[in-house]
Amino acid sequence: MNCLFDDLIDRAKGEKNTDYLTGTVNRRGLHEIWHVLPAGAHVHCLYMDIDNFKLVNDVYGHAKGDELLLFVSGLLRNVFPGQLVVRLGGDEFVVICDAAVCVEEPEEQFARLQHRLKEDFDESLREVLSFSIGFVAGCSVSENLSVILDQGDEAMYYVKKNGKGSYVNYEVIREQLAEQKAMKDRTLTSFREEEFELRFQPMIYLQNSDVYAAKAVLYWHFPGKGVLEEETFIPVLEQYGVITRLDKMMFEQICQWKQKWQDTVFKELQIYARISARTILQADGMAHIRKCLETYQVRPEEIKLCIEEESFLGRGEKIVCAVEVLSEMGFEIAIDNFGSASSFKVLQHVPANILKLDPKLLKSDKGNDRRPLLLFRNLIGLGRDLQFMIVAQGIESTVQAGALANYGAQLGLGDFYGKPQPPERFYEMYHDRYFFVSNRIPTVYSFNHHLKDAEGKNEGKFLGEGITYETGVVAGQMALSFPGGKVGENIVALPKSVMYSESYTICLWVNTAELQSWTSVFYVTYMDGFISLVPSDAICSCVFRMKDDREVNEWFDIFGRHAVPGEWSYMCVSCDVITGLVRLYFNGLLIGSKDLAPNLKVPERVVIGGDEYQKSFHGKVAGLEIYHCVLSEAEIARKFRAFQSDPTFLGTKGKK
Repeated sequence: MNCLFDDLIDRAKGEKNTDYLTGTVNRRGLHEIWHVLPAGAHVHCLYMDIDNFKLVNDVYGHAKGDELLLFVSGLLRNVFPGQLVVRLGGDEFVVICDAAVCVEEPEEQFARLQHRLKEDFDESLREVLSFSIGFVAGCSVSENLSVILDQGDEAMYYVKKNGKGSYVNYEVIREQLAEQKAMKDRTLTSFREEEFELRFQPMIYLQNSDVYAAKAVLYWHFPGKGVLEEETFIPVLEQYGVITRLDKMMFEQICQWKQKWQDTVFKELQIYARISARTILQADGMAHIRKCLETYQVRPEEIKLCIEEESFLGRGEKIVCAVEVLSEMGFEIAIDNFGSASSFKVLQHVPANILKLDPKLLKSDKGNDRRPLLLFRNLIGLGRDLQFMIVAQGIESTVQAGALANYGAQLGLGDFYGKPQPPERFYEMYHDRYFFVSNRIPTVYSFNHHLKDAEGKNEGKFLGEGITYETGVVAGQMALSFPGGKVGENIVALPKSVMYSESYTICLWVNTAELQSWTSVFYVTYMDGFISLVPSDAICSCVFRMKDDREVNEWFDIFGRHAVPGEWSYMCVSCDVITGLVRLYFNGLLIGSKDLAPNLKVPERVVIGGDEYQKSFHGKVAGLEIYHCVLSEAEIARKFRAFQSDPTFLGTKGKK
């Protein structure tokens, strides 16, 4: 059967009309052929691109990417013989089919395309590659080609945003696309701030369910359509390039609320704010951010800027430079929906601090499918190893929350914990559960003839014998006197809940009866390692040791002056899991620090007076305080001076 394009393709061939790599017709050649098609002819337009093509280039190199493009061009010629195959550029292809010889809904051809791409190209990429296809049927050649291509592009983009690896007929989504265009037009021509409502959603610290931060969420009260959620309108405004006005409005409203909360417990509340790459790449976008910070007296550290992972693809150094500027201003950057674009180069090159994992990865159509959780586990492990704060989005159950906490995710987000609320309501609901208020209150053990903490929530227990209560370092506090013993004997076990926060400060008074090499006075085992506070090592230095079991031959040690037998010494250690910085203090003075601390997850056992490797501690312990946050050098110095100024103080009066 003769085809519409039998002679035209050959006639159009030439260097200017042919794609240099694949040998197919290029965009210029397509327009030239379109203008000479016979009047009255009808065609179907398939507009497609290769899903995750960027990943192939990034991971396997551009030679592999070129090989894939050549394969696809040959595949299209094979599946659609005699039709016009065009490479528009990059990984975008168009097939113009003669409607007289091609079926109107070529589902079989689409299925064959997907199957052949997965099965015939490269087995190692089988789970990665697919086509997203927009289909425009029954077009008259008298129509404007650019309009038809735009329709195909819109349909293809729709598929990309709704899971990839499929196709959609433009006619099926025409009405929906018209609604999206109405959103764009309203944003451009009649933008009304009062139509948008800012709400905050709680972000939960998974180890204790306190509110750690808030996610800023916008709702659009669209005339005639009701209340629209972000998932409905943000991708549309992003696609049409009109998102910047919304970003500016949202950022300013966040700063206004930060100012209103300056004299409340939410003064330090961290707010996670979505922002488009378009906004930070524009000079006026950056200028607006600076102006808002200055006008409302907000510190950049209080707002975490969330940028979609896909935004970093295809923008090269420009977006990285913009993020570097924001980091220098003091902002922490979150890579939003990480895992959606599968580009690990983003982790390597973008100066970000936080990973917000794509909530779609946590969903499964199968009730017993554990693969989503296992995928999250590996992504969390990767992020933690690279010193990222991990936010698990889309949590729907206590089972998921528990598993993700055990895998090492620090923060959780989802309607399971609470839906977005207006700011006033958010404050009412969560101000008494705010992490940075509750976690400034330490877990305190005075050892006054019992092993309960000051609030009576965390009671320890004796393991062994011979441990007694004696006079402490100040009046009103007793001390535990440990007799020593073999490994694991005569110790005190505390509930593991006292170490629920991965960032912490531990302070205690120690009075050693003898020099014991490498004996721990405070010891915590984790799922993947341990920490140990040692009054004296083999060369008479006190030590704070962290051990990551995954690093067999490496030890993370900070050394300082040793505790003198028979004298009270004040030992403190702080660990900031976000920065990886650990500091060791002795009698109120900073004596050592080290960064790049290992990420230890999920405490399993907390012990005073011994560990799993050395003889048990011989001496006294008093005034144990465990903070679930990082105290500053000045705060620890003040704590030591407060003890010294107590008239009943029995410790060192000077600095030793």
